[in-house]
Amino acid sequence: MGYSLFNNIVYVYKESIKRYPKVKWFLLINFLTEILVPISAVLITTLVVYSLTNDVDVATYVLLIVGMIFTTYFLESLRYWSLLRFQFENTFTRNSTFLTRLAEHQLTTDYINVESKDRRKVITKAFEAIAGNYFGIEMLLSQTPKLVFNTVGLVVYGVLIIIYVPFVMIILLIMSIINFLLVKRANAYLAKINNELNDEFVEKYYLAKDSTNPNYGKDIRLYNIGEWFDKLFVKLTKNRRKVTGKVERKFLFGRISNTLFLLIRDFAAYSVLLGLVINGTITIATFTFLLGIVAGFSAWLTGFTSASNFLRSSNIAVNNYRECIGVKNINKDGLTVDKEQFKKPLKIQFENVSFTYPNSEKPVLENLSFTIKSGEKIALVGNNGAGKTTIIKLLCGLYVPNKGIIKVNGVDINDYRTEEYMKLISVVFQDSEPLALTIEQNITCQVQKGIDKDKLWNAIKKSDLEEKVMSLENKENTYITQMFEESGIRLSGGEIQKLMLARSLYKETPLLILDEPTAALDPISEEKMYIRYKELVEHSTSLFISHRLSSTKFCDKIFFLEDGKIIEEGTHDELIALNKKYYEVFNIQAQYYVEDAENEKY
Repeated sequence: MGYSLFNNIVYVYKESIKRYPKVKWFLLINFLTEILVPISAVLITTLVVYSLTNDVDVATYVLLIVGMIFTTYFLESLRYWSLLRFQFENTFTRNSTFLTRLAEHQLTTDYINVESKDRRKVITKAFEAIAGNYFGIEMLLSQTPKLVFNTVGLVVYGVLIIIYVPFVMIILLIMSIINFLLVKRANAYLAKINNELNDEFVEKYYLAKDSTNPNYGKDIRLYNIGEWFDKLFVKLTKNRRKVTGKVERKFLFGRISNTLFLLIRDFAAYSVLLGLVINGTITIATFTFLLGIVAGFSAWLTGFTSASNFLRSSNIAVNNYRECIGVKNINKDGLTVDKEQFKKPLKIQFENVSFTYPNSEKPVLENLSFTIKSGEKIALVGNNGAGKTTIIKLLCGLYVPNKGIIKVNGVDINDYRTEEYMKLISVVFQDSEPLALTIEQNITCQVQKGIDKDKLWNAIKKSDLEEKVMSLENKENTYITQMFEESGIRLSGGEIQKLMLARSLYKETPLLILDEPTAALDPISEEKMYIRYKELVEHSTSLFISHRLSSTKFCDKIFFLEDGKIIEEGTHDELIALNKKYYEVFNIQAQYYVEDAENEKY
């Protein structure tokens, strides 16, 4: 359920004033001057006519006019200054408060909140709300005062019109109501197709992002994907233009009616006022004053309509933003980690754990139970979709089971504070990507002052990355990619996996998880890494995921998974002797290794 416009206005202004309390004074000054400047301009014209028709002496005339001109100039200058300051603070608030808050939310929210397709759409729409000066949050900040002072202007000028020419006011009200209904109809249509517009924005956003991703650069050029990207982008642009055209046509009736009503209003107002002058009911000076008031009323009405339209469209974007950051984390408070737990490997228990992904009916895991003893080295093997990575993400606390309990050292992991529990785990995921920072920063994930150099180099050596780092001119201070540094380097797939391993080793945790850590390595490097892994995990409980069954020989136990269930369990030799599924898959893979080895001879 979305928030009301009033609720969103209170929300953004509360945050704006909280960040910079003085902004309310800029807002107040701008509000007062926006009202007073038009009135001052009308009074100047009225004084000129009054002086000419009432034989005011030249000195008094000059004094009055010069005084009013300087007053108007002063008010206009004050209005412009306060508006600039107000706009500047609005932009700063959008970037320093709302953008920062959204970024913080993305970094701290539960992992499942950023992984699903639906949630990614919500996130993209939230970023759209803070994407510029003329939309979303900043538009709400800038247009709210305009709505208020246009409303006040309408009331003040409307009262004056009612006093002198009530007939004109009746015409204005009728026309305004008709115009309002037409615009309301157009806004209702805009709200109706909002999801369609947002979906197209999301598609264009990802298309633009992927087209500039250097990782796709080679394939885009070799397979002429760029041409396909262009066609798709043009198609999306045409679709958006088509939908936007429908919206514009809806609003066109309101604009046409407003122009027509403007002509009718002016004709009626001028006719009535001219009749009053001819009849001697009002003076020429009063006629001039009221003429300015009627014209001013039109300007206030146009401003009011414009501000209303902007606020309604911005309200949709702000709702998207609040929907995104309003998602609550499942677990944040709980136990802290006892330092003693870092001194010995962990015991892990899955008790009747079931998990189903959002928007899916089929469980990935169902009533899964197993125990990993303290210090054991376990391999999780099985075909794609068997549930291996899901088990890892559940154990890491990235997902929460739909049913069942996961215990570490006898304690439900949901009873720990999230950030405390994360201290116990180091993970090397198969699809990890380095940050565009230095090698040192990628490994330590720390600022310069908190880095333990001895620990850093120990991790680099153990991960077999020392030779590569030492070959670089800036050693561990070398940047990865050229995003921030011209001399940055690009690492191979195998080097990235070694870098991720060094990161996990630097963290020094009692639980080490390796998800396909050798997928990008050649067979020789792979064999060397397996031998090294056995040494690296000697003092930790470890889980090892691999499709290559030959890589699991160093593990204490192997869990062979199929459809979210452990169908075979034991050591490599025990499962071979069992002569079932593991044995079958192992022999198939072994056949390919033999064929590869034979082919290497030629």
